[in-house]
Amino acid sequence: MESTKVTGRVPRTHRLPCPVRTPAGLPHQPAGLEQQAAQLNRLSKALNGLGTIFSGVAAGTIGDRFSLATLNVSASEFRYGDSAETAAEGAMRDLVAARGDAWSGQVYPLPCGQPAAVVTGARIYERPAVNPPTVPFHELQAIVPVPDDPANPQQALLNITFSTPAATDWDTYMPLVADLLRSLAFTTEAETDDQ
Repeated sequence: MESTKVTGRVPRTHRLPCPVRTPAGLPHQPAGLEQQAAQLNRLSKALNGLGTIFSGVAAGTIGDRFSLATLNVSASEFRYGDSAETAAEGAMRDLVAARGDAWSGQVYPLPCGQPAAVVTGARIYERPAVNPPTVPFHELQAIVPVPDDPANPQQALLNITFSTPAATDWDTYMPLVADLLRSLAFTTEAETDDQ
């Protein structure tokens, strides 16, 4: 399995060279989903300017339904102390408490040796200019303490957020997101653009 490398420096967002298109004639295409995809695409470009590691929108079909999903990866400096496990546990508890009863979480050990605080739940986004004006999104957020690096004394947290308004496709997406988390690898070597 190919691994996702995160280095001491934070790379810029990678843009996917695919336009957002709505397939014609799909019987279960919710109203306003094409506009939502375009708005998310604009948001991804704005995040690029803020130094996000990766931000992407997937729009297409699963079976005969239109499906939309986003993936955002960011890193932020955060002094988490001597224990990555304690940091992950605290992040998981704080996120679940802040988001309410509809959210749950657990800390998982990753093959890279770091723990991941993983929380899941639903959010309702209000978009007055879009029909329908409220859009329920299902979300998974993973917080992974970046391993200490003697060459860079600043500690950081990696934040991976997956979301979709297509609740019926959640079980289709989750193996891909789990594989992404299991593929994380951290390195202190500088990464070139061709890696």
